[in-house]
Amino acid sequence: MTHREGCPVGFLFARKGVESCSRLCYDKNNILKESGSKERPRKFLKKQGGELTETEKKKTWSLNRMVVLIMMAGYAALLILLSCMDYYLVADYQNRGREREMGLLSEAAEYVEKAAKDLDEILYDIYAKNKNFEALTVLQEETEEYSNAYELFDAMKSRLFLQENMHGVYIFYGAFQKSLFQCDKEIISFDSQMEIKDRLTVLLSQSKNGGDWQTVVTADGVFRTLTYKRGNVAVCGVFSMNGRLDELERTAGDGAGVSIVEEGMLYHAEGKEDTLGIAAQTKNQEKSFRYWKDNRYVYGRRIENSSMWLCMSIPCRLWTYMNVPQLLLLIVTLFSVLAVYWLYRFIRRELVWPLRDLTETMNRIRQGEWNARTGSRGHLKEIQEVGETLTAMVSEIEKQKMRSYEETIEKQKAQMQYLQLQLKPHFYLNGLKTLNALTLAKDWEKSQELILHISEHLRYLLQTERELVTLGAELNYVRNYIELQKSMTGRPVVCGIREEEGTADYLVPTLCVQTFVENSVKYAKLGAPGRELAIRVCVQQLLTEDGIYLDIMVSDNGGGYPDNILEEINADTRKGTRSVGIHNLKRRCALIYEGKAEYNFYNGGGAVSELIVPVINPDRQGIRGETDECIDS
Repeated sequence: MTHREGCPVGFLFARKGVESCSRLCYDKNNILKESGSKERPRKFLKKQGGELTETEKKKTWSLNRMVVLIMMAGYAALLILLSCMDYYLVADYQNRGREREMGLLSEAAEYVEKAAKDLDEILYDIYAKNKNFEALTVLQEETEEYSNAYELFDAMKSRLFLQENMHGVYIFYGAFQKSLFQCDKEIISFDSQMEIKDRLTVLLSQSKNGGDWQTVVTADGVFRTLTYKRGNVAVCGVFSMNGRLDELERTAGDGAGVSIVEEGMLYHAEGKEDTLGIAAQTKNQEKSFRYWKDNRYVYGRRIENSSMWLCMSIPCRLWTYMNVPQLLLLIVTLFSVLAVYWLYRFIRRELVWPLRDLTETMNRIRQGEWNARTGSRGHLKEIQEVGETLTAMVSEIEKQKMRSYEETIEKQKAQMQYLQLQLKPHFYLNGLKTLNALTLAKDWEKSQELILHISEHLRYLLQTERELVTLGAELNYVRNYIELQKSMTGRPVVCGIREEEGTADYLVPTLCVQTFVENSVKYAKLGAPGRELAIRVCVQQLLTEDGIYLDIMVSDNGGGYPDNILEEINADTRKGTRSVGIHNLKRRCALIYEGKAEYNFYNGGGAVSELIVPVINPDRQGIRGETDECIDS
């Protein structure tokens, strides 16, 4: 099966588009003539044994449930949309919440890093540049030593008052046996000051020259100390982390816990952090972490250039998952499920069941039970009106149905008979005139040959009272016609027929090929006398979305159609003054195929005539006396 493959000329079949072949073409055979039943199309009758066809079952199911399926499909799309919106909004809200909480922790960590950096710059400046610090690195007399220590202490105190993140200063000199210190009393109590001093004294006895950080925990909280030591002197700065930790807890919300982890030790913890595995988590991460455990979100941020981690845990509550608008949207989504269930039951009760009852009633009427009536019609006004209208229309439909079918069939039958009668005299006269000429010429051999061809010709016409014949019979008739032309005119005519395998048994309109061949003979002007007229008949199948079509093309090597003839036969007119055969063929095809036949006439190296029609198999009854339906195969 091909699309124009192998044909010399052709045109695009889809120029108009082929209508769906599912439309029914009723004829007289579709009307039941039995006295005990009303006339109705066969397609709607039950098969033998009372079983409905698969197509009928599918259509019945669609009628009863189409509205519900559409509603459920629409709601499913809406529910998916609402669910996606809920998920997206909640996820976005949670992500923004997590980012905000991590941002708070990072901000606090940056504050600690800045405080440590400022303190380190101050102490390193003293360690590297202060002459009093340099003098105290070696043992001195007591008076000179005290003078240098006091001047150094004054310099550090001035820095204490000016530096926001510096809450205490310590000086150790005289082989670390003597010390001077001052702290912010509002932040560090005296007991904590002494505890810090003792811890620093122990550290100095163990540490090497240079800077060293230390975390000290007292009753007042957590403090970070930085000590710079050289020789017999050391300076130390202290800043408190309590204020920043408390502020972070307040900002994070109720139930938030803030802790410090250093070298696996937890500081500023309230107890619950031990169960969250925070200390273990800091050993496996490099810079930050975030996870969920025991219904709490846990965050960690490492302090730059140190082994200290600032950690925070926040309890998960409903408002941490979603805000009020998102909660309302979720509630609306849940309520919509209940609303749709109620709507589903309402539609089934008020629409689907009454429609099913109406369908069953119409099926009973279709089978001849004209006294059938609908039962429950629900409470919808429109459904009730449909039932009442159905009852009122049954009797009128019964009367008009028969009348309409009979009028249509008789009209089409009369038109077909008229067209066939109009064609037959045309062939009779041509044959008789030719036979008369040969008889006058006393060419008895050709006369006998011509009589045989004419008899075959007339036999085909007289026996073909049906609208459709097989393609093989039509092509044999064309071959006989060519031989008839040779005998009649002595003109060198050859006809090559290319027929796709499997098409010989297809049914085609009577004289559909012969009409085109006759036009080729009629209009072919070859110029040089004795030049052979070559006619080519090409028959092939076309596969389209609407089924299989038969493409019949007749072309010749003559001068082609005259312009006026070509314009007339291509025009969409019901009749013309010339080319009666083509116009009759077009009218017959219009009746047989109901608008699905395609024609094309043009000149391309000669006259080209083309007819494309839906395939009709001989094992199915033909159209209008041959088939019940034209159904897309």
